[in-house]
Amino acid sequence: MYSDLRLLRFLRKSKERDVATASERYRSFLQWREQNDVDDIRAMVEGNSSASFIPPDDRLQTVSEYFPMNFDYVVSNTNTVSDEGMMSKDVRPAILYVGSFDTLGISERIKTAESSVSLDDFLKYWIYLYESIHFHLYQQSMHFGTMMFLDEVCDLSGLSIQQFSPYFVTKVMKPWLTMTQQFYPETTRRIYILNPPSIVKLAWNL
Repeated sequence: MYSDLRLLRFLRKSKERDVATASERYRSFLQWREQNDVDDIRAMVEGNSSASFIPPDDRLQTVSEYFPMNFDYVVSNTNTVSDEGMMSKDVRPAILYVGSFDTLGISERIKTAESSVSLDDFLKYWIYLYESIHFHLYQQSMHFGTMMFLDEVCDLSGLSIQQFSPYFVTKVMKPWLTMTQQFYPETTRRIYILNPPSIVKLAWNL
């Protein structure tokens, strides 16, 4: 988790490849891990023998039920298909059924005082997920001798503007995206959009 490959991802985040800026970001990343016990979550990933993308913690599993995804290809030993129909070993596709994300349901759970799911649980689930992703990307990077990335395939079937309520956007999505972009840079290489409805441009801007 603290490898040259992780350092390189932070360096790649800077278009200028500025080492000083990358090192400051990396120090911030280490401090964030310590403050949020992220190494304990990483240990949970490595100790999960069933499926590392399914958290063993019941509260985190509850969050995962609101966000259907498929990571079967990430752990596959086969190479992924490139645009030319050839096999490329430096990317792994993850399928996100974004149109089926129950953002209203998770928002209601988070903002209800007596709920068993909190914003902290929500963020810890995504930490768990990204730690799982980087666990596999590191193993595959070492195996193939090249840096591995994700390709996100986002199926927007059924996506509606109601999924982007003001509460979800400001209270849930904003800290979620800030965290993943700041502390897990250079994870995704490309994003493919499937079945986009007419509101996708508005949702993308949000």
